[in-house]
Amino acid sequence: MRIIVMSDTHLTTVRDEFTAICTRFCDDADMVIHLGDWDGVELLNFMENYPLEAVAGNMDDYSIRNRLPASRTVKVGNFRLGLTHGWGSPGGIRQRIGQEMPEVDAILFGHTHQPVNVRENGLLWFNPGSVFMGRGSSRNTIGILHIDKQIEAEIVHI
Repeated sequence: MRIIVMSDTHLTTVRDEFTAICTRFCDDADMVIHLGDWDGVELLNFMENYPLEAVAGNMDDYSIRNRLPASRTVKVGNFRLGLTHGWGSPGGIRQRIGQEMPEVDAILFGHTHQPVNVRENGLLWFNPGSVFMGRGSSRNTIGILHIDKQIEAEIVHI
């Protein structure tokens, strides 16, 4: 299974650049995960054309928060993926999120705009970064999960 993971799009409308990214990466994906900070409900409406699993972020307004939870768990094959946007300072974010998501095989989060792809004690921590507003040396990234007998993850610069 091939899953596209994105976060922190921060778009109020669907732009041609975003449509091109979706065509390139999402059209043939088995699932698309968005980890919040959409900013505009038009983007959510557009993404619902894909097999979407999603959460709301701290910058999302009521129209998005009313439709999406702040966190959730999704079962994919034999794996449980914890989805959340994240909150607060980037420092300590994994500790805060980890306390909220017990008994998962992977925690997918956003908020920091910086990619993370690391395993600790058998748990995959994965942040795809930001589609348009990366921070530091990481600009314009998404993530791809490959799930079969295990979860393989990669960060892709777009």
